[in-house]
Amino acid sequence: MPPVPNAAQFDTFFQRWHSLQPQTAGPAAAMAAFFDAWQHIPARPAPRPPTLDTRQFAEFAAAFPAAHARHLRSGVRANAWRSVGVGHDELRNTAVLRWLLDCLGDHGQGPDLLVALLEHLALPSLAALARQAPYRARVEQRLSEAGDSRVDIAIEGADFMVLIEAKVGAAEGDDQLERYHRYLQGIPGKRLRELIFLTPEGRPARNPALQAHVRPLSWAALADVIDNHVRRHSGLAGQPAGLLLNHFAEHVRGLGRKKGKKR
Repeated sequence: MPPVPNAAQFDTFFQRWHSLQPQTAGPAAAMAAFFDAWQHIPARPAPRPPTLDTRQFAEFAAAFPAAHARHLRSGVRANAWRSVGVGHDELRNTAVLRWLLDCLGDHGQGPDLLVALLEHLALPSLAALARQAPYRARVEQRLSEAGDSRVDIAIEGADFMVLIEAKVGAAEGDDQLERYHRYLQGIPGKRLRELIFLTPEGRPARNPALQAHVRPLSWAALADVIDNHVRRHSGLAGQPAGLLLNHFAEHVRGLGRKKGKKR
């Protein structure tokens, strides 16, 4: 049996073990070293006060009223759709949207806006059919003989049909999207069919079973599609059609930020 160390041997062992450990300063010494180093940090020069060239400012102030008047006279702050009172009225907004999506509309964009919208919604096959044109775009399309079922926008080509139900302030009606979906499925001779639900938030259909069959779209996303179309076509932004498109994009983007009146 090995001998057991005595108390003196233990004391010697721990003294030597402590002597081999790295020496660290205590909190008081560390704090003193910090303040000593802080006092030796070179001071930064005091910031100089900004200088104002009074002559240049006087020239700017004298020229500003005329420049501001020219800026306003250019109409850059105008918005045609806001001025004519489209506002938050669903019928008026969808009437303008139908015009923009109509390949025969006098805006001169042909089917490009509808194609861009369908591509945004990841519907390339449908976009390809729309690109072939012609197709018809109608507003407040009756879906029943009795006229008790109307969709905001109906776009119909030889091989496809797109229904757009738009909301600004109103809620989704009872069985509304279900009726539109059934109508789409019952149309003969259409290779592709799609139902788009356009709302301020881009919310999905209320019925979970219907969500796979309805494409949600927000007014802000629609505005992005329109803006991107204008940017892609060089020079369009400065033309009347480009201004109208940009104005409508600006207008409908606001539909997602403001609470509209229900109808």
